[in-house]
Amino acid sequence: GRRKQSRMKELYPEQFSEFLRAIHEFDPFPWQERLARQVINSNDPEEVWPLVMSLPTSSGKTACIEIALFALAYQADWGERRTAPRRIFFVVDRRVIVDEAYERARKIAKKLENPEKEILKVIAERLHFFAGEEILKDQSPLQCCQLRGGIYRDDAWAKSPSLPAIICSTVDQIGSRLLFRSYGCSHRLAPIHAGLAGNDAIIFLDEAHC
Repeated sequence: GRRKQSRMKELYPEQFSEFLRAIHEFDPFPWQERLARQVINSNDPEEVWPLVMSLPTSSGKTACIEIALFALAYQADWGERRTAPRRIFFVVDRRVIVDEAYERARKIAKKLENPEKEILKVIAERLHFFAGEEILKDQSPLQCCQLRGGIYRDDAWAKSPSLPAIICSTVDQIGSRLLFRSYGCSHRLAPIHAGLAGNDAIIFLDEAHC
């Protein structure tokens, strides 16, 4: 494990804007850069993220996904000091927004699966560290899952808990898991889903006023 860590390429906080450009081809807003610096360098799990972010429509709130993912890659070799969670939940009480966030997550995963730019190669390599021997180097180091009603339920995130994951969910789906009442799962699996959703995870609740 230590040898693998030492071979990883270095990643620097100021490269977040480069990462965002490599994914979406636009620069981050100033508030996104400030938040990224705060999250990336924090050593206190209780003060990493603000409890509330009051931002207007179209101000780029969904980029919290990229900030959390970049922080996870940056802290890949931190060991027990790591504050960046392995599982990133984006939760909103609107199915159409869940679908949009899921497509965004898939875009990130595809870019990391076949990285063309150097920053993406570095991010992919560092995220691969969490998977160990579970995946091959030519596979995406990032899982993307969608939890909402009306579609096939994707539980891949719970079957491979070591892999970094972005899970886009409605409120009832993630809520049921945190309360040990996972929709569509057996009683035996419910504690597993609850444990994975409540540990080494961050939950972004969008449209919280709803």
